[in-house]
Amino acid sequence: MTEVSDWDDDEWETPDRHHDGRTHGDAPATGEPAPGAPSAPDDRVPGDPPGPGEPTADDAPYADAPHPDEPHADASHADAPPPDDWETVGGATTARAPTPPPRSSPKPVGQRCPACRAVVPPGTDVCPACLSPVGAGRRPRRLPGGVLRLEFRTGGGHLDVPRGTELRLGRSGSWAPEAAVLLAGEETVSAQHATVEHTEDGAAWVTEVPRGATNGTRVNDRVLVPNQAVRLSDGDRVELGPHVGFVVRGIEDGPDAATG
Repeated sequence: MTEVSDWDDDEWETPDRHHDGRTHGDAPATGEPAPGAPSAPDDRVPGDPPGPGEPTADDAPYADAPHPDEPHADASHADAPPPDDWETVGGATTARAPTPPPRSSPKPVGQRCPACRAVVPPGTDVCPACLSPVGAGRRPRRLPGGVLRLEFRTGGGHLDVPRGTELRLGRSGSWAPEAAVLLAGEETVSAQHATVEHTEDGAAWVTEVPRGATNGTRVNDRVLVPNQAVRLSDGDRVELGPHVGFVVRGIEDGPDAATG
């Protein structure tokens, strides 16, 4: 029969116990370096192979390599800020749109009428709304042959009155055949309304008919008295009732005359 011997616990080596019976917590033996203490200098000279744990020549190129998580000290020009005329949108650098030049002021469309404040188109001597002359100090516009012209506000028509003649104004085709062509449809104008006389000396006169017109006659807002002539000047506006009017053009300069 085989004999079985008992083992002593002291004969087993455990992780916390050395062969000499000391544990990891005991003080180091005489001549043994303490844990973590620098090793004693050796007597190696330059040229000897590196000792255990020392980097070799093959490890030198990687000794100063940056850590993957650390930014590279020498960043490329791609990370540099873009110039002033470029901007980064969604990770891509695109050119900025050029700044549009300032808009110039629009050209004037005309001038204001001093009487009614309506806009008068450029090159127009009379306001189309109230027939007031526009532009103080303008010289009268002369017509060929010394003709007196009545420029009507509605329809753009006109009537000419040669020197030494008289023109009747009204809707009656038999009494005022020339003016009726323009005034036939104007209900506020009387059938026999007024007359305009252009004398040989270049003066012009307007007279409302003796029995008077239904809606009256005005010269520059002055109400005429029936059968009393009023002298006209170049640029005067004459109203035949509330809706029809004309401007006088082509009158020769001359001294003012009294009403007849």
